[in-house]
Amino acid sequence: MVTLYHSGMNKVAVVGVGNLGSCIAYEIASRGIADEMVLVDVFHELAEGNAADIAQALAFRNNTKVVAGGYGDAEGSKVVVVTAGKPRTPDMKSRMDLLEANRKIVTSVATSLRQVGGIPVIVTLSNPVDVMNYVMWKTTGFDRRRVIGSAGMLDSARFRTVLGSKYDVPVLDVEAYVIGEHGDSQVPVFSQVKIKKRKKTFTGEERGQIMNGLKESALQVISKKGATIYAPASNTANVVEAILKNQKSLSVCSVVLDGEYGVKDVSLGAPVILSANGIEKVIEWDLDDSEKSLFNRGAEQLKETIKSMAI
Repeated sequence: MVTLYHSGMNKVAVVGVGNLGSCIAYEIASRGIADEMVLVDVFHELAEGNAADIAQALAFRNNTKVVAGGYGDAEGSKVVVVTAGKPRTPDMKSRMDLLEANRKIVTSVATSLRQVGGIPVIVTLSNPVDVMNYVMWKTTGFDRRRVIGSAGMLDSARFRTVLGSKYDVPVLDVEAYVIGEHGDSQVPVFSQVKIKKRKKTFTGEERGQIMNGLKESALQVISKKGATIYAPASNTANVVEAILKNQKSLSVCSVVLDGEYGVKDVSLGAPVILSANGIEKVIEWDLDDSEKSLFNRGAEQLKETIKSMAI
């Protein structure tokens, strides 16, 4: 086994390099934000093929070194992205359909990562992401600030896209976030929405229409092409970039809460400040009553799921 790590270098490992994992790896590598990248997969030839393909794509762009390897080769990684698991398919009504199969996979990955040297920040994408991020945290025993789920910025991107389309404004003029569960109880934070830097108010009817559009966003993509790829890949690469560059920027990530928003011992999407150490701070926004209710409903449902799994 070759040790690839050199101190002071930005190294990233991606565990699970199917359609989504390989796209995340390519997105990170193409930005030139990592010096080295290791692709890990139970299908080693798949990892080797993707590593070679990505390396060749970079030949006129940057010097990122991309290789296939095992968990030992991930030693020294500053960030480990985990997509390992079964993906959601068009016949699944909910991400929760993946629960048992992915719990076993994520537990296995977490057990292996616990043995890897260094203090990486783990970014979980395996679905259902809030539960799997909790499994990752519980199994590794890492500080909660170093185990984060990537989903909130994807939901927020969808929220911004729906709002931009509805009000006929460029998406970059929309500031909007989704917190809470990555699922049916997601919380679009209408009370914080700004369009062209001005606070936007919504009628109950408008909220309902936008909520429906948001909930359909992922399913429309999945039903037409089988899976969501580019959007989660790009938004995850943004999270990784914020960590590697110590940006101390705002992001919505699934984090194991410890009293924030009145919730403990469950992983849930919340606004955070990301730095080189992972989550520097969880920010507590003032939510309106309907947003609080939806946030708490998601937390309770996730707690029940965790309890049923006896984690």
